[in-house]
Amino acid sequence: MQLNNFFLKVKFKEILFLKSLLIGVLIWVTCYIFTPFNLVNPLSSDVIWFIILNYLALIFGYFFVDIFFNQNKEVVGAQNTHLLNNSFYLLIFLVYFSSIIRYFDLFFVRDISFFNSISTNKYNVAQDANFSLVLGILGIFRFLYFVPYLFYIIEKRNKKKLLIICVLLFLVPVIEGYLRGSRRLFFESIGVFITITCVYNFSKMFSKKIILIVVFSMILSILFSNFVLKERVEVNKEIPFLEKIYNSAYNDLLPLKPETKQFLVENKDNFIGKASFSIAHFGQHIVHGVYEFDNAIKEKAEKKMGMYNGFILVKFLNKLGLTNIPLDSLMNPTGRVTYITFFGGQFLDFGWYSLIIMFFYGGIQNYFFTKGSKLNYLKPIVIILIFSNVFLLTFNFLRAQMLLVIISYLFILTIFYSSNKLRTFL
Repeated sequence: MQLNNFFLKVKFKEILFLKSLLIGVLIWVTCYIFTPFNLVNPLSSDVIWFIILNYLALIFGYFFVDIFFNQNKEVVGAQNTHLLNNSFYLLIFLVYFSSIIRYFDLFFVRDISFFNSISTNKYNVAQDANFSLVLGILGIFRFLYFVPYLFYIIEKRNKKKLLIICVLLFLVPVIEGYLRGSRRLFFESIGVFITITCVYNFSKMFSKKIILIVVFSMILSILFSNFVLKERVEVNKEIPFLEKIYNSAYNDLLPLKPETKQFLVENKDNFIGKASFSIAHFGQHIVHGVYEFDNAIKEKAEKKMGMYNGFILVKFLNKLGLTNIPLDSLMNPTGRVTYITFFGGQFLDFGWYSLIIMFFYGGIQNYFFTKGSKLNYLKPIVIILIFSNVFLLTFNFLRAQMLLVIISYLFILTIFYSSNKLRTFL
């Protein structure tokens, strides 16, 4: 069955929403079970109940809209919309143009280089003196690197050269991630690529081609993660690599078991040892955010009222001169530079009032999942929601750049609307 026909069925959007949450929980639980670490402190009941109730509030909010506003009826028999060729190519041009501006900014204004160390590049990027407001605004559309590939898949354009052009855009965040030593940027691009490939090739999801793409992408992610990790800790070469890792952040909350450490030290130079380290470190990376959340709430910090999870937007508004909020006040209250999950951000922003926010967030997701089932131009937002749902227990993509992705995409839609480039608005 073709996905576009299947997507119009009422139940599909609900399955997709619930599956995105379930997959995220399964990934976390699987890593928790199979990663050989010791727990220094068990999770507090407050954190456990906060996460469970927020999940339930999100789900209830989603289905509340269906029950009381009859959203489903709008989907049946709906006509899907397609971008005109001119609009599709214009979108590709805008993303490439914006990406070129971004790299001009990085190389010639912020003075980063392939020959610099990661620490030097990160320092140069972070300097306010190197920031250009004009280049920052012109480079914002680079966040839409995944949108052309998404439209290529859902509109079945079947042109190999065009597919290559669309896929190459995923290198935009990958190369920047390499230069800045950001595993998040690399992981996001690979994760979004896998999400689009699986969701919009649903009937072929278990084909050899899709399975190979997913497996290859996951292996690539782990290898890149290890490369960045080694680059980060190479500053002091007198201390052995594994010793640095064992003494790094989150290893104090989720330290590997003594026998695992011993095995890794004894086999550090062979393939089995390196593969075992990669798997163990990946498991820690996935699981530790929940324990960092548990650690953070002990600080009893003042609630940020949305500014913690909205950090990237606050930072951008500060750059524009529209706000002047101290960014140091929007960091992890423990002072640790570690993930505290999406739920951790919600707690720091709203405390237990987060349940209300999550209820409305569920309703908003229902709106986009429902409308996105018949309107192709809303599918990029659906993909972002699916991807962020999967990693609610791990990363906080809302705090990272999800808000800017949505804002920049809605701005593009406004441009298309005003110039009559999108059929659905005619």
